[in-house]
Amino acid sequence: MNNRISGKPRGKRKSVAASPSPSKTASRKTASAKKSPPRKSAVKAEERYRQIAEAAYLIAERRGFEAGHELDDWLAAEIEVDLRENIKSP
Repeated sequence: MNNRISGKPRGKRKSVAASPSPSKTASRKTASAKKSPPRKSAVKAEERYRQIAEAAYLIAERRGFEAGHELDDWLAAEIEVDLRENIKSP
């Protein structure tokens, strides 16, 4: 078969052994990472999220669950939880 540009014949192509695809390699690494116990920061973040959600619910409940204030409730709950946490840990 000739090269389109030069018109010279092409050399034979060498077959290359297929290496594992990046997605398979990545999934192996991810699978091993899932087996390790959760880090303290991850657990703390999940606990903080739960506390904020609960505080936001209570704020909304005091307000009578009036629609349109969800973000305000969440942000107020974040401040409340953060202040509570700062008081606990010097």
